[in-house]
Amino acid sequence: MKTLLVVNGEKYWQDLLPEFKVVRKRIQDTNWVLRDHKLYVVDDDSVEQPDVILWRVGAIKPSPIQQTALNLIKLAKIPCVNSAETLLQGYDRLSMLAALQACDLPVVPFNVVTKSAQLKNVQLPFPFVVKAGNYHGGYGKVLVQDEEKWQDVKDLLFISNEYITVEPFINYKKDIRYLAIGTQVWAMSRKGKFWKANVETKAFKTITPAEAQIQQIKKIQAYLKADILAIDILEEADGTQHIVEYNDIPGLSGFADVLKHALANIVKEK
Repeated sequence: MKTLLVVNGEKYWQDLLPEFKVVRKRIQDTNWVLRDHKLYVVDDDSVEQPDVILWRVGAIKPSPIQQTALNLIKLAKIPCVNSAETLLQGYDRLSMLAALQACDLPVVPFNVVTKSAQLKNVQLPFPFVVKAGNYHGGYGKVLVQDEEKWQDVKDLLFISNEYITVEPFINYKKDIRYLAIGTQVWAMSRKGKFWKANVETKAFKTITPAEAQIQQIKKIQAYLKADILAIDILEEADGTQHIVEYNDIPGLSGFADVLKHALANIVKEK
């Protein structure tokens, strides 16, 4: 029986993939060993030699071990969903934005500085959004509404060693996620409790995917050679759409169970 290693993933994969020995481990608790071109993953519970890996490391603080583990997966030539190459390209938010730009997709405009002393040169008209570093899931993001708040944010960022991104605030009417697995595409509209569209989601519903956005996600999916990929879109009242980011480890909650089976089939194909 082949071993499927699920990294930081959901608990239901054994039920969907009974032909595998499914082992779940948290990246934070693991030690990765490459010996004679064979990969071993160690924690306090066991030592595993995976035949295939399902990488589900979500909205946690990025750490060096994530990047190291992905490079070891590449070196050991272990099949992985998404591939280690794809995941490494999306590991940092700036490389993610570069990929979207390379595909000529309508990305939210942004400015970047590497030190807070240069923030005065990238300020936008109020309100605007400041994002510190490479975090996901709403972390490290602040809405700056006036000069007083801006001064507080600059003071706080002075002690940060992260790069800083400044973007216009999009007064969106719709937040839409498109999610592709293999050749199939689904869509969902979401509504957050506050200004962050994907944080404390209080309402969501699946919708019929629009052809234009199907082509957008397929374009970036092909560029990245991604097995699974999501793009998050903010739509203004006049219909103008902006892609905020792509997500190469998207959550499946809120979608029908058919997505879980579709991803399980990708694992089998790998």
